[in-house]
This record gives sequence, structure tokens and C-alpha cells, in this order.
Amino acid sequence: MPVDAATGLPVALGAVLAEGGEGRLCATDRPGQVAKLYHRPHPERAAKLAALLIHPARSVEGVAWPSSALRDEAGRTIGFLMPRVEAAQPLTVLANARLRLAHAPGFTWYHLHVAARRLAGLVGRLHDSGIVIGDLKPENLLIDARARLTLIDADSVQFSLAGQVHRCAVGAEGFVPPELVGQDLAAIDRSQSHDRFALGVLIHMLLLGHHPFAGSWKGPGDPPALDGLVQAGHYPGLAISPQRPGPFAMTPNALHPALHGLVRRCFVDGHRRPEARPSPAEWVAALDEALGDLVLCADDPVHVMGHFRAASAGPCPWCARRVALGIDSFTASDAALDLIAGDLRKALQVGDLMRQAFLWSHHPLLWQHKEFSGEADRLGRMASALPAVTRLKAVLERSPDDAEALVAAWHRLPDLEGNALLESLRLPDSLPLSQAVAEAEGRLERLKRLRVSFAAGPPTPETAPDLVAAYRLAADAFGPDSRFLRPYASRAEAAAALIGQGAGGGKA
Repeated sequence: MPVDAATGLPVALGAVLAEGGEGRLCATDRPGQVAKLYHRPHPERAAKLAALLIHPARSVEGVAWPSSALRDEAGRTIGFLMPRVEAAQPLTVLANARLRLAHAPGFTWYHLHVAARRLAGLVGRLHDSGIVIGDLKPENLLIDARARLTLIDADSVQFSLAGQVHRCAVGAEGFVPPELVGQDLAAIDRSQSHDRFALGVLIHMLLLGHHPFAGSWKGPGDPPALDGLVQAGHYPGLAISPQRPGPFAMTPNALHPALHGLVRRCFVDGHRRPEARPSPAEWVAALDEALGDLVLCADDPVHVMGHFRAASAGPCPWCARRVALGIDSFTASDAALDLIAGDLRKALQVGDLMRQAFLWSHHPLLWQHKEFSGEADRLGRMASALPAVTRLKAVLERSPDDAEALVAAWHRLPDLEGNALLESLRLPDSLPLSQAVAEAEGRLERLKRLRVSFAAGPPTPETAPDLVAAYRLAADAFGPDSRFLRPYASRAEAAAALIGQGAGGGKA
């Protein structure tokens, strides 16, 4: 019977819960704890476990860290105790539509985005703490009904302590990056870029339901194994790849554009340039953006409460999949509408008018919700203004100093006088929008005078003073380096030179 090294007390082992390449997982008589027993105990493994038990990264939450070493009668370290994770499913179950429907039917695409976001956040926190996970695979990630995630089998991670590197000697097929396929992992110091490949694979599996390199082989001979496809860079999204998307595969086109771009960076650009793979922080930012863009599908009243889609990615891909293939990846769930109602409730509490209008415009079911009946008229007016205000907001964010774009966007607006959504817009300096437009129109008047003045032809001694004055007024309005002034700069200098010749000096 193994002994708990921390207490000296024996630990009774129960049924084998799981078994892998390094050891087996057993139930114990300790409440809330399980034991991992090594297949082949080794002094090097014992030293790594001892170092991990005191590593500062153990403060990172979301990891089932080893809690105590287990020793045999001879005092050898043969395994360890770790927390038992209750009421959670492996990522392999939640990423597979058939298994998800059987074991977690209320889990929506929204929940999968949340799980992916939390996974990226966890990987980022571990990297910041000096941990490279190494064996990052779906079997080692457990997710509960609230999309909270726990990493298990944490003893395999790579870390440094007291000047010694403790390597991760294992890796799962399809999750090892192309540059490490076929290598002796026990002899390699892993890097964060290696984890970034596996992180991208796991996010792809969560959101699209399959490994990014899985598909139908159209090349010569038998299809390569998954590691072979990864190593060769046969990503199915490439037109030149002999590996094509499978007939039932959901493609990255279903994703928010920010996520779509990161997928390509991870598996196409990152194939030859590992440094191009997105960082966990980039995935977190893109997933936050994608979560804010998710809406319930309203195309099919029967399934309106089961399908989330990316509003910026077009029609519902899950409805299209169900119609074309007879496969429904998500079931109807009251939880889906509850999520949206909760999102609107939060937006109302914090006064986020853009979010209120977005949710109201995309979810007619909310219009019948008694809780929001008192806000319905105001929300409806804001929702109707949302497309125009969104276009104007994009101009403000893209080029707040572009007077022409701002004035043009303003005058394209419908009559929205008194609309709270429009009045909520502010420039970076908090200037009210109407005042900013008035000032922009004044600046454009100066630009108009400049253009009219120089349209008359090259400067002459008679026209030079007016040309220089018009140029200086425009420079005061837009700045001397403005793109609007560049076509006139040399002629303004020529005009100033003419004035100088007549008066003995001066320059624009």
C-alpha cells in the first residue's frame, strides 16, 4: 500500500479510473483525491515531482496540481495524489457533436467559445509563470457545465527550478507541432510556440468539432497519419493541399473574422514560422470579440433556442448543416435564451447602449420577454439606429481626425435627433459628436478655400498672398503634414518665394 509522503499515512487504492502512457489513475480512500501511479518509477521523475511540488506556478488556478508524493515500502516515489475533478467532461466529449448531445445536451456554441477563451487564458497564465505544458491534449482538459476548465496530468509539464530544466518527455499525435514531429521529446527544451500550436488545435476542435488537419485525402497512395499531415503542412483550408475538408466538416468560415484570421496564422503561416502562431493573449482578445458577436439563430423557430452563430459571419452554419446533412449539432435549450437575457440585463445595468441595441436587434424573442417590456420602445428605437450608428462609430475609431470621412458619415445618417444611441457616441477626447462635426465642417471650409485658390493655376505675384494665406489656414486646421496639404506644399513654397522676391523675405 503506498504511503502519502506528506503525512506518512497509507493510502488505500480503489478502481482504475484511466490509464495512459506514463501511468494509471486510481480512486483512493481520500475524499476528493485520486492517485496517479507511474508505470516505471524513476529517480529523475521523482526529482521532477519534488521540484513541481514547490514551484511558484502552483498558485495558478485551473490546474489539478500534484498535492503530495506517494512512496512504496522501499521509499521510492511511485506516483502522487491530486485533486479529483467532479462533474466535468473531457474536451474530447464536448468537441464531438454526438458525444456532446449525449452527455452535455445543454452545452451550446456559446459555452464552447467560453471554454476556448478560458483555455487560452489558462495557457497564458501558465506561460507567464514559467510553465510550458508540452503534453497539451484534449484528454487532459476537463470542462464542467459552466464551461469552467481544469488541466489534469500536470506532472508532465516543463519548468525550470534552481537552474535545472525539467522537460516534458511526452506528446500526443496531432498536438505536437510540425517542427517536433518524429523528434525525441525527452531531449528537447519545449518553447511557448510549441504550446501555441496545440492551443490552436484545441480551440479549433472546440469551435468547429474536428482536428484542423482531419479531412479527406485526395493525394496519391494511402493517407498519411495525423502527425504526417501536420508535419507536411497539409492543411485542408489550402487550395493546393491534397488533404481536403471532410464532407461533414464545419469550416473556419463559420467563425468570427478575428478567429478565422488566427486559425490561418496558426496552421498556415505558423507551419514554416512558429513565431507567427497566435499567442494565448491574442486568442483571448479574439474570443472576447467573438463572444460579443454571437447571436441566437432566428431562421428556424424550432431551433431558434439552440443555435448560436457569429453575426458578422453571415447566416447560421448550423441550420445549413442540419438542412444539408440532417445533422444537428445542438439541441433546443432554454439556457441559450437565458444567456442572451442575462447579457441584456447586464448591458442595462452598466448602461452599455451599443450592446443593448445589438442584442435587441438580433433577438426578437427578447421583445416578448416581460422583464424588458418597460424598455421595449427605447430599445427598439436604438436598434433601428444601430446600422447607421455602427458605420459612424467605425469612422470615429478608424480615423477620428479625418474631417471629410466624419462629415460624410454624419450627413448619411437618417433623422436620429434625440436618439440615445447616437448621442452616446464620443470622440477620443470626449468631445460631443455634434460639436466635432461642426468643427470638422469648419476645417473643410478652409480646405475648400485652399483648393479653389490653387485651382486658378500657378502662383503669380498678384495671387501669391492669397495662396499663402489659404495654405496657412488649412495647415492650422489639419496640421502641416496632413495628406490634404501635400499636393499644394510645393506651390505654396513657390508662392512664398514670390512674396519674398517682392518684399525681401518670407516663406510658407
